Amino acid sequence: MKKIFALGFLAFSAIAAHAEYEQVYLTVFGMDCAPCAHAIHVSMKGIQGVSTVDVDLNTGLVSIKLAPGNNAAMRQFNEAVEKNGFTHKDANLIVRGQLSGSSQAPFLEVTGTKDRYALTPLSAGTDISALLGKTVVVDGTLPQSGKGKVSDTLRYKSVTEAK
Repeated sequence: MKKIFALGFLAFSAIAAHAEYEQVYLTVFGMDCAPCAHAIHVSMKGIQGVSTVDVDLNTGLVSIKLAPGNNAAMRQFNEAVEKNGFTHKDANLIVRGQLSGSSQAPFLEVTGTKDRYALTPLSAGTDISALLGKTVVVDGTLPQSGKGKVSDTLRYKSVTEAK
């Protein structure tokens, strides 16, 4: 029984320490019909770790929620839009990751992916130096990038220590 408890505790610890995208909001240009929206929906649902997808045809907003422990990468979301012949604007993200670097040049590393972002604040006066080396949750905006690319800078609204 003790072994089962220990294995369960270790498995839970590994999941809790894992970092990932929690929510992604993309504005997609060029969707002007129900089949277009359906194609985006199906493509996003095909990404491993995606739990729900909502596509608003009127605004072009694609809201994606991901399951805990996912290994989805931002590149996959961009590719899902581009392979259907559409373009996307900035992406709003809620993402967990390891905060590294220095107080002047912080980086967010999304474990389980190759995604790494230089963090810049949306407003001046934000000090996140006390969070360096910790797992954090970042709410921010990833600027639009060229086709087949992902921006390397994440402009954050908030950075909080992950619970």
